[in-house]
Amino acid sequence: MTDRLNGPAWMKVLGVFLLVSFGGMIALAVVLTREIGVAPATLTMLPSVLVLAVGLLLVTASVRVEVDDHIELRFVPIWRRRIDYRDVATVEIADQTWYRFGGVGLRWKGDATGLILGNRPAVVLRTRDEHEYVVQCRDPARVAESVRARMGAR
Repeated sequence: MTDRLNGPAWMKVLGVFLLVSFGGMIALAVVLTREIGVAPATLTMLPSVLVLAVGLLLVTASVRVEVDDHIELRFVPIWRRRIDYRDVATVEIADQTWYRFGGVGLRWKGDATGLILGNRPAVVLRTRDEHEYVVQCRDPARVAESVRARMGAR
């Protein structure tokens, strides 16, 4: 069973804006190359690589949960965690807001990892070593039920 939640529209719009800004930075660097030379223009380009990376991240950001032989949590395209069923202590559903983790995206706070894309219900997995994974997904009840069924089968 796979559950995927894409990033919110505002995140995609911001990512597209950054990608367009990257294009403007490239144009500026080409103009600057003629005026100030290659080396200074290249140094001017370095921050634009960060703009490109953040823009691509925002456009492609999504949360994916796969429940199969193990539980796989992903914040696409940058993070993945596999959890074996024997490591899971509890599975719950809870309303989660971005406020708890201090924003949206892949977040860490104390012994908790949050895959947060807004204010919505989430699956909360607690492991036997007291780490908590808070994962917002499209259908948290279905994900929690799948995990519980697999845990009971083992």
